[in-house]
Amino acid sequence: MSISASMNAGVLGLAANSTRLSAIADNLANAGTVGYKRADVQFSNLVASQSSERQYWAGGVLPSVRHAITEQGVIQTTAASTDFAVSGRGFLPVVNTTTPGAVDAQQDEFLLTSAGSFRTDGDGFLRNAGGLYLLGWRLNPDGTPAVANPARDSFQSLEAVNVTGINFTASPTTQIGFAANLPAQATATGGTGDPFSMPIEYFDPVGNAERVTLEFTPTVPGAGSSNEWTLRVLDSASGGGAIGEFTVTFNAAGATAGTIATVTPTLGAYDAAAGTLTVTTGAGEDLAITIGTPGNNEGLTQFAGGFTPTQVTKNGAAFATVADVELGEDGVLSAVFTNGQRQPIYRIPLVDVVNPDGLTPVNGNAFRLSRESGAMYLWDAGDGPVGKTLGFSLELSTTDVAKELTSLIETQRAYSSNAKVIQTADEMLQETTNLKR
Repeated sequence: MSISASMNAGVLGLAANSTRLSAIADNLANAGTVGYKRADVQFSNLVASQSSERQYWAGGVLPSVRHAITEQGVIQTTAASTDFAVSGRGFLPVVNTTTPGAVDAQQDEFLLTSAGSFRTDGDGFLRNAGGLYLLGWRLNPDGTPAVANPARDSFQSLEAVNVTGINFTASPTTQIGFAANLPAQATATGGTGDPFSMPIEYFDPVGNAERVTLEFTPTVPGAGSSNEWTLRVLDSASGGGAIGEFTVTFNAAGATAGTIATVTPTLGAYDAAAGTLTVTTGAGEDLAITIGTPGNNEGLTQFAGGFTPTQVTKNGAAFATVADVELGEDGVLSAVFTNGQRQPIYRIPLVDVVNPDGLTPVNGNAFRLSRESGAMYLWDAGDGPVGKTLGFSLELSTTDVAKELTSLIETQRAYSSNAKVIQTADEMLQETTNLKR
């Protein structure tokens, strides 16, 4: 009887709208969940086999739950350096494990997520709000992978990211650049012959701060101008003694007036082509001091006026501890030290699959690979089809509260209508049974 079919269709309608209500409830509950992908319920009709063209048998409806995984939420900046987001396609690789220091491919579950709200746990591993650990490839200090040619079609070569225990070896100073003007009148008759000094800090191989002093002493002639200076390089690591001594003369006329003419080493070496002095510090390290090439006014000059240093540059850094970590757009996670130096420690790849909407949602706001999602591949951020990684950023939930509330009203009305169908069918069946009275 078609009345029974109508009642059955109403029951299916109640069940379908109950499913839709559950999805709406989940979406609203996760309106503030980082990286949440909203669920949507689509209906498809059931067509019953019709026994006659003059009769219609109701088939009903079936719900189909879909997650809008490819839909990206708004990216919001934060104040935490371990908040990560993906601008574009791709997911962060994570693992669900109780032993992040020894990830087991046989026991642990590898997942994908957009929830990048990571914080360090008690052992220094980066773990998000869902309890999942971030994965990456460890890098050498020069940025090369610690494991050559890591596998990109599986999670096997990845390890849980740990940002503690990073030892930073101090970088010794090997180069100093110095530019200054020496007063021409100091090399003329009547000059006092007093030296001019410029102390410059440098770092030895173990990070200790030392000091070299460039001491310029003018040669004062009995008549005229000598245009000659004695440059001594004094080193605090050598007890303040000289580790270099050079005679520097300057051009006094012509187009090159005021520039270096010759540099004659007494202690140390001078490369005229590079314009560098080479001395050996008390720590046994060679130190190159660039003062300029002959005929060029980019280093030392001699013009009338005062002793005026114009530029001091150097490399190297003192020993330092890790102050923070930062994620670049290329997926490279770097340690930032208190002395301003940076060291790459991990590369965070982005996972891409053929059909992201085919991924299976799991607890912790993450996704599992499935047959419908297709094969995975680990891309470097910014390469291929995947987007860039962003530090100090989080992807917000894709839930639109206004839209969900509107859907809630529609679902409530649809549920009431299906309940009315069941009630009406029940009343019609009651009328049928009353015919026997």
